[in-house]
Amino acid sequence: MENNNNVSRNEEWRVELRGSISPKERAAIERVEMPQLDPAYRITCNEEVNQGITEEQAVREATRCLDCNNPQCVTGCPVGINIPKFIKNIERRHFADAAATLKETSSLPAVCGRVCPQEKQCESKCIR
Repeated sequence: MENNNNVSRNEEWRVELRGSISPKERAAIERVEMPQLDPAYRITCNEEVNQGITEEQAVREATRCLDCNNPQCVTGCPVGINIPKFIKNIERRHFADAAATLKETSSLPAVCGRVCPQEKQCESKCIR
């Protein structure tokens, strides 16, 4: 029996996205860095450090995902989120579907997103 990731990976829209740009081209896309408040200003206030990214930046970052056949990023997620499905929904600008993907395995996705050390979990498992 196929696992949930393989089922969603074989959906027509995912197959089309994978074919829209080569893995080599995806790998060449530079990482989008999160804009942050200047440290000199941060020490004077209690404002949010991370300033967020634009829709265009989110789509560009999502386009970097190779949509692996055996996504190790999912094994690095303690909540078991189908990370490639989430990312690929962002790439195609289906943000509500991306949010729904998070809610499939997490009842508190906003909390997880805020406190998750992704660089030590899913990102550390990524083959990129």
